[in-house]
Amino acid sequence: MDEFFKVKKRENRILSNKSNRRVKGRSGLRRRLFVLCALVFVAVLSFFLLGDPYATSQEAVASKEPAREPGVVERVVNSVDKKPYIVAEDEPAPEVAQESQKPSFTTVELSIKKNDTLYNLLRDLKVPPEDIINVAKSSRKVYDLRKLRSGDLLKVSLDSSEDLDSIEFRYADFESMIIERDPDASHGFTAAKYEVPHYSEEALVQGEITNSLYESALRAGTDPKVIMDLTDIFAWDVDFATDIRKGDTFKILFETVFVEGIPLRTGPILAAEVENRGKKYTAIYYKNSKGRGDYYDANGKTLTRTLLKSPLRFSRISSHFSKKRYHPILKRYKPHHGIDYAAPTGTPVETSGDGKVVYAGWKGGYGKYVKIKHNSTYSTVYAHLSRIGKGIRKGARVKQGQVIGKVGKTGRVTGPHLHYEVVVRGKVVNPLSVKSKARKSLKGDEKTRFSQLKNNVMAKLEGNDPSIIVAMADN
Repeated sequence: MDEFFKVKKRENRILSNKSNRRVKGRSGLRRRLFVLCALVFVAVLSFFLLGDPYATSQEAVASKEPAREPGVVERVVNSVDKKPYIVAEDEPAPEVAQESQKPSFTTVELSIKKNDTLYNLLRDLKVPPEDIINVAKSSRKVYDLRKLRSGDLLKVSLDSSEDLDSIEFRYADFESMIIERDPDASHGFTAAKYEVPHYSEEALVQGEITNSLYESALRAGTDPKVIMDLTDIFAWDVDFATDIRKGDTFKILFETVFVEGIPLRTGPILAAEVENRGKKYTAIYYKNSKGRGDYYDANGKTLTRTLLKSPLRFSRISSHFSKKRYHPILKRYKPHHGIDYAAPTGTPVETSGDGKVVYAGWKGGYGKYVKIKHNSTYSTVYAHLSRIGKGIRKGARVKQGQVIGKVGKTGRVTGPHLHYEVVVRGKVVNPLSVKSKARKSLKGDEKTRFSQLKNNVMAKLEGNDPSIIVAMADN
């Protein structure tokens, strides 16, 4: 019996120990869950009250250094000399000393007027007299600024203290000078010249003549100088004052020179074509192997002839050559041994060819009169002039196209005009009938080189080159 109770008592003690362990286990688990919940609660509360400290630190870093992609090299610009530094991703950008920054400058443009001088212009800008004198001395090796002309432009740069820093001056179409302060120079300034950037473009102008070549070409956008050059080129073949008819056509290929994108001037005519009364005249500019340029027709013959077709550029014939013409003042019929060109008083008169003046002065009913002997065959006469050109006297040599006088109405006349005569071997002939021969023709290698050039420019004249700017007269 005692053994039975002992066994029972041992079993009860074992059961009690197991129960106690279960209770203690549950209690420990509850404590751990409680602590975990408390920690979570504190963390959430801190997040809402204080924000994300990690994010804040990241934003602070980002605000100090911009984000860069891994492996990318960054270009950092120095604010002083505007030159980029190449910085690896892990290297800091070089520090820039604020005190080394350049001062600001003010640029003043001075347009030269009549009687302006360099001294007066710079004095008005409060430039010290000694600086003005030194600038003038420094500039002389490039361009003497004492020779400024009305219309010239000076660009003067002053520093933040209003002291003279530099002067820029363009003294030619493509040449400029800059004068800069230089403490090491003998006069305190140095002068240097530089070429103004420029370029050329080819342009083709074409159109139909409705009234006159001059007006039609202007409508097409041609520079007046180009038109005058065209009349010079074809002066031996076409009289633009009398031969041109409505419906005639023209084509002009020429260069235009640009500076800073603005057309500065027109260059030479490269090729041209005029169709007059159904006949086509072509001119091509060609430089031979010696560098001498001239205009040639499509067959390689020079257009330069013994005599020009007309001594006036633009006029009209008021009286033709005739063996029997009624004289409006003498009131009788008599021969008219020349052509009368009606033109305003003062219109320039050009000699028809090279030669020597054999008479210059007053000659009865001819008024002021000039006669030129060109060679053993040809002589020409110019009468009724309002004035004879300077230096045009007996024995003087003249060049073809040289102005020898001005249209007038001296002598027996009813209005201003030029009386023009051509004498061939001592005999007066109709000037319109004169067909002088070309002076020379290209041969051999020169002819071959010319043919290659001709093929190129003729394609441009026909408008087959898409790079050429084409303008047409608006008829």
